[in-house]
Amino acid sequence: MMEKIKYTTLLFDFYGPLLTEKQQRVINLYYENDFSFTEIAEQLNISRQAVYDLLKRAVALLEEYEARLHLVKKFSRTQQELQAVYSLLNQEEGLDRQDVAQAVKIIRTVLESD
Repeated sequence: MMEKIKYTTLLFDFYGPLLTEKQQRVINLYYENDFSFTEIAEQLNISRQAVYDLLKRAVALLEEYEARLHLVKKFSRTQQELQAVYSLLNQEEGLDRQDVAQAVKIIRTVLESD
């Protein structure tokens, strides 16, 4: 469940501006402010069912954008690769040529992918 929340929040960070203002507000209240459907319904003066429907549709749109554009996937891969470079270059026992070569290879891969 926590992974789903983190993933949806990341999708929202990338694709949120493509949603309507109301969809953005519902996602923000639900995922980022931890409001319940009832609290969101009261805040927006709509029914709980409308909140559920808005949220479900907005998340589906975010997932659809990701399926087409893959921005979150690319971002996550880049983060992992940069973490690997950081780990290679931040060793306490010192660097050897092989570590530096591996770090350069990872950086080249990141720069060339797109």
